[in-house]
Amino acid sequence: MRKRVLAYIFITVVLLSVLLLPLTAYADSRYYSIIDFDVECIINPDGSADITEWIKYNFVGSFNGVLRDIDYMETDGIENIQVFVRNHDQSLKEFSFNSSDLDADGQTGTYNLHHNDQLAHLKVFEKSNDSVKMFVYKYTLKNVVTKYNDIAEFNRKIIDSNWDERLNNINIWIRLPEGASKDDIRVFGHGPLTGESRIIDGQNVEFELGSLSPGFYVETRVLFPTTLVPDSTNIKAEDGLSKILEDEKRMADEANAERERARQQAEEYNKRREAERQKKAVLRSIANTIGVLLIIGWFPIIIFLYIKYDKEFKREFKAKYYRELPGEYTPAEMSVLVTMGRVNTRDITATLMDLVRKGILILKKETYIKDGFFREKEVEDYSLTLNKDASQAELKKHETFLIRWFIKTIGRYGHVFLDEISAYARTTSGARQFTNDYKRWCNLAKEEADKNEFFDKTSEKGKTTAILIGLFGFLGLGIAFITMLGAFSGIIMIILGIIMFIFGARLNRRSAYGNEQSAMWKAFKNFLKDFSRMDKAEMPSIIIWEHYLVYAISLGVAKEVIKQLPLVLSDADLQNTNLTYMYGYNMHSFANFTNAFDRTISSVDHAISNAVAVANSTNSSSSGSGGGFSGGGGGGGGGRGGGGAF
Repeated sequence: MRKRVLAYIFITVVLLSVLLLPLTAYADSRYYSIIDFDVECIINPDGSADITEWIKYNFVGSFNGVLRDIDYMETDGIENIQVFVRNHDQSLKEFSFNSSDLDADGQTGTYNLHHNDQLAHLKVFEKSNDSVKMFVYKYTLKNVVTKYNDIAEFNRKIIDSNWDERLNNINIWIRLPEGASKDDIRVFGHGPLTGESRIIDGQNVEFELGSLSPGFYVETRVLFPTTLVPDSTNIKAEDGLSKILEDEKRMADEANAERERARQQAEEYNKRREAERQKKAVLRSIANTIGVLLIIGWFPIIIFLYIKYDKEFKREFKAKYYRELPGEYTPAEMSVLVTMGRVNTRDITATLMDLVRKGILILKKETYIKDGFFREKEVEDYSLTLNKDASQAELKKHETFLIRWFIKTIGRYGHVFLDEISAYARTTSGARQFTNDYKRWCNLAKEEADKNEFFDKTSEKGKTTAILIGLFGFLGLGIAFITMLGAFSGIIMIILGIIMFIFGARLNRRSAYGNEQSAMWKAFKNFLKDFSRMDKAEMPSIIIWEHYLVYAISLGVAKEVIKQLPLVLSDADLQNTNLTYMYGYNMHSFANFTNAFDRTISSVDHAISNAVAVANSTNSSSSGSGGGFSGGGGGGGGGRGGGGAF
């Protein structure tokens, strides 16, 4: 179609025009970042630690509060938890406790606290919108210092690994009790190798890190005289210093070796860089020239492929209305034709009603006993019953499969109630089987439709050609030009390659016969929508209307047809014994037929959509005098905590 190729050209022009405009980055309208993370840890003589955290958030968009998980594993517990937010005047506003149920609703200025598996889960309610706020947490970790015969150790993952976002500007200050000199203290930092640790004096040590990605932690290890924590009861009656220093030396050697490798690689890279720069400049010029030629050639290529493989054949039939069935194939096959290869959920209902019309199935209203929550109850429902006297020899594969699926797999004793279909599709196991059977039925319907040769087989050649040209001729070369050479023409080629790929993937056209049939079905659909305004003398008989109605389901106009039928039919028409599902009604009870028909359609459609939903519901210094961080960890407690916002 001319409109389709014009649409592709229009999209191309728009995308290329966008490239010439200043690029603006659009992100999620709601996000946050943590721009500062400061921690002060005061070690007490009893081996506990008073910890204060200052966490500065930058909120873009609207948020209800923040989350914080504090890990107190390998301690004797956590106490004195307080939560604050810093006001504009630098004063602190304290939050009040709301609930021990983490999911409980709370007001601004309150927090929920829940303990589980030595984790203190905090949910802090503080509405924020496009603002910067500092949240402050204070708490005490009991008996966190380990006291050996020869040394005392504070070993803790101060910054946890389970944060949702990157942490920036990390500073950790640890203050020891008085009584030691600077030479009595050793410090070790574990985490990213860009971190630094230092001893300030005989009482204070410091750790710094520019940023920390989610999944990584910062572990601090401070060694000091046991006399600083005389009241500590976390005692190990053994010497610990030599083993600790041995572990730290190993980790420091590994970290320094990694740094040295990085330095050597940087030097080698710089040597190659200048030589490659000149080479790339020449290749970039060649690539841009090739790119321009390919870009110019893209338009005639896609126009050629469209005309040869995608443009629909000229049809002879041009009437607005067609009063007869254009073909003798089933509603599902017709749907494949008019929707360009797809099958809809309503085609199952159409096939069921067509089987009723053919006398293979019997649709009727029945009463049966249904198990209730407290007791059994009597309910009315429509059932589909297999007519054992009717021959199935002339049925097509998808019709036979549908009978076996609904009547024998879902139903029992040769019939199935509509409620049984819905109930079967609501369970997880039933939904998965239902979804698999639905896909199998769709494939069988398409196989039967293929026998009619509705589609032009030569289009597959055009599809393959367009996809290969799009992937390798434009997309592949475009990516290569950008990644390897930084050629600007590569961006345009990538866009053209994507468009060519999409064009190829969608490339399909009906055969000359299929195009004629499609036009006639569209005219037939127009007739079904407008027949009540036409001459009644030219109306088909009631038997034919029953046949028409099953196709109206697949065409999506069944309700319009049923609404108009009373205008052209009489009571006598509905008493024709050759009727199947329309037999026995009259103009006064025609609403009951409408309800039955709607009930059948909605039950099957709901069962399929529900089944698909259910089925889918459900990867450094070794001496301790300061220096760079080492990798790995020293076995310190904590690290499972984290935080975020909501």
